[in-house]
Amino acid sequence: MRLPGLTAGARTPDAWARQRWLAQLGALLQAGIALHPALRLLQAQQPVQEQAYWSPVLTHLEQGQPLSACLEQRQALGVGDLALLRVAEQTGQLSSQLQRLAQLQARRLTLQRELRRALRYPVLALSGAMLVAGFLLTQVVPGFAELYASFDAELPLLTRQVLLLSQLLQQLAPAMLAALLVLAGLLRWQLPQRPGWRHILHRLLWHLPLTGRLTRCYWLGCWHRTLHDSLAGGLPLEVGLSQAAARVQESALAGAQEDIRRGISQGQPLSSLLADRAGYPSLCRQMVAVGEESGMLATLLDALASQFEQDFRDGCAQAIQWLEPLLMLFLGALVGLIVLALYLPMFQLGQVV
Repeated sequence: MRLPGLTAGARTPDAWARQRWLAQLGALLQAGIALHPALRLLQAQQPVQEQAYWSPVLTHLEQGQPLSACLEQRQALGVGDLALLRVAEQTGQLSSQLQRLAQLQARRLTLQRELRRALRYPVLALSGAMLVAGFLLTQVVPGFAELYASFDAELPLLTRQVLLLSQLLQQLAPAMLAALLVLAGLLRWQLPQRPGWRHILHRLLWHLPLTGRLTRCYWLGCWHRTLHDSLAGGLPLEVGLSQAAARVQESALAGAQEDIRRGISQGQPLSSLLADRAGYPSLCRQMVAVGEESGMLATLLDALASQFEQDFRDGCAQAIQWLEPLLMLFLGALVGLIVLALYLPMFQLGQVV
């Protein structure tokens, strides 16, 4: 769907392009260039196909609208980032906040890229294993089935099971392929538009043995990072918690956010509220308690966020190291089992002879 104001042939910049735009605008403002000339200079540096996307920002700014409102109309920033930008406009810290937002978005995009990279190889390897197995069962096994049909002997159990699986796969292959295409289409087009579906998926990943640690590190890093950036940007704690809740609304942490915000509004310390929530480890509660007592809550939130982000990166790297040999072992065992089932009757026939 084209955003309002985009002309034919215009291209919406991707997330990395928007992150670079924020970083460059912050650098221009930090160098002492006024906002309007900086935007005009920055627009001229963009690719021709993306200039139409940024043109309304300059137009609305000339009409007297604040930068945050202009970017909100372009859907260039999330709700939490826009709140931080509004505070920066009110406090006169626009240049530093733009650079901070650019760094924040770079961290988010890097984490997302590392997550996709960690999942790419297992998905491709598993897909390859399924294709090899499907080829053997639909193209190779039927030839052996015709050969064994002439045998006047009972086939081994493993061979009979493989032949039966081959027959079922040949009969159901069109329906299975259609179902897989429909499922892939739903995941590709409907999942981004269905928050409820994503919430169920993320909760499932949170509790699975293989993905639970990575999922918990990712969402805990997001929560602490968003809360830190909100406090560092000058937002009060309640507003920062609202931004953090919006960031993790699709995760297993979402159910605890309303109780935490309600407790803060009633004057309870954040550390005691986290102590009653199962999703937050004891380290979070201890560090937050120290931060509240020392007045360095934002600093310790930054340390917690960095630790969870690093744990996520280390977990992705470790998972890839383990998954590669495991998937190769699975592929070898799957192909070997099919080959063994096909040649087992010949081995038995040779022993009889």
